[in-house]
Formats: sequence, C-alpha cells, structure tokens
Amino acid sequence: MKRIGLIGGLSPESTVHYYQILCREYNRRVGGLNFPEITIESLNLQSLVTLFEKNNWEGVAAILLTALSRLHEAGADFAAILANTPHNAYDQIRDAAPLPILTIMDATAAALKKDHRQKVALLGTKPTMEFGFFQKTFAAMGIETCVPDAAQRTELDRIVWEELSYGILEPASRNAMKQMIDDLEKQGVEAVILGCTELSLLIRESDTRLPLYDTTQIHAEAILEFAMQEPRAKDSPSAELFSPVCYMPDFSEEPQNSGSQDLS
Repeated sequence: MKRIGLIGGLSPESTVHYYQILCREYNRRVGGLNFPEITIESLNLQSLVTLFEKNNWEGVAAILLTALSRLHEAGADFAAILANTPHNAYDQIRDAAPLPILTIMDATAAALKKDHRQKVALLGTKPTMEFGFFQKTFAAMGIETCVPDAAQRTELDRIVWEELSYGILEPASRNAMKQMIDDLEKQGVEAVILGCTELSLLIRESDTRLPLYDTTQIHAEAILEFAMQEPRAKDSPSAELFSPVCYMPDFSEEPQNSGSQDLS
C-alpha cells in the first residue's frame, strides 16, 4: 500500500469529503480498523484565489511545488491536488514535481471513456470552464465539451467562491445550476461534469435527467486504486493509469460549445 499525499484546503469542505471517501472505501474493502496512510498538506485557499484572479499560474505552481516537496519529505509515495482550478498550473509543475501526481482531469476522462460518452457539459469555476485543461484532455479521447454562457459562468463562479467554499447551500443557487444544466441539455450533452470539488454539495442526481460525474468521487476512487496497486518499477499514476495533458486555449471568443474541433 502506497502512502497517499494530498494537497488540500482547496476548500476545507472538499478536503473532508475526499478524506471520508478514501477512508471509508478502503475500510470497506479491507475491514477491521484498517485505514489508508495519508499525509495532507493543507493550504491557505485565499492565497491561491488571489493568484487565480490575476491569472498568475506561475505563482500557483510555486505554491504547489512547495506543498509537493513537503509531502515528499513526509514520506508520501505520490500526490493528488484536491481541487480542479489549481490544475491550470499542472503543466508547469509536472516535470519539476518531486512526486508523481494523479490528476483530476485524467481520472475523469478515463471514467467518461469507460462509459462511451461523446459530448459532455463542464461546470466549475471560471478558470476551470475557460482555460481548457479539461477540454484538451477530453478532446484527446474524442469527447466534446460544452460550458454555460458567459453570464452563467460568472454566476457559477460566484456561487463557488462566495457560498460553497464556506459550506453555504442556497436553494436559489441550486435552481440556477439546474437551469444551466437544462440549457446545456438542449445542446445535446449526454452527461454533466461537476468540475469543482464543492459542486456535489449543491446538485444531486435527482436534480437532473442527465448523469452526473462528480470529479471529487472519481478522483478519490482513482487515488485509492493507485495506492492499493502493487509497486512496480517507475511506478507512477501518469504512466499506469492515464496520459496527462494540459492546455490553455484562448477564450476571448465565447466558449459555449468548446468541443474537440475548437481545441486542436
């Protein structure tokens, strides 16, 4: 069993959810009082949000690399970043990281491919919806991605940072999110990606006719699967499970239908 390294605090709400999934699922499989060995490096979310707002991904990368170094020093065998938005900096940390990183976009893409999804909706913060790290990964697997319109992206971003990150669940925000999903369903999407680790707190399967892919649940399960694999030479989540890519397209144009043909 590999020691799991987690970069959390992004937000505390989602970090708790990850921890519960990892511990409960491992215990379900193994039994007794067995739980996985986990080291958590909990960051100050405000320091990262300030950098997100300035599109300062070099600054984000520096913070993440420091956190990864601490996890490495603490004995972690691999790492995962417990939020979607910081993955915008993944391309800048991948080669410099002292640990293998199991990414949220590759875990999600693998789940979509397994279910033969071809066109999906992506919901999350504005950087997640607009900077393309999910879209490029999906496009490489032949999956088209749609996002809400500009006004809806702004509102969803507000909901995440002003409400969900504090554990606040507003009925009006749930209704707004349901409307976004209804609008995207009219564009022919087959499923909805909850591309923010707090969104599963707000929206549920019963709120929509479309299947939901909760990136928190998917990522946590992938983390545990990798941790439970027998060690191999040059063992890494990138080599063993996924083929990670990171891309930041120009979103000066409206990205309402940002399928693979738009991100080549």
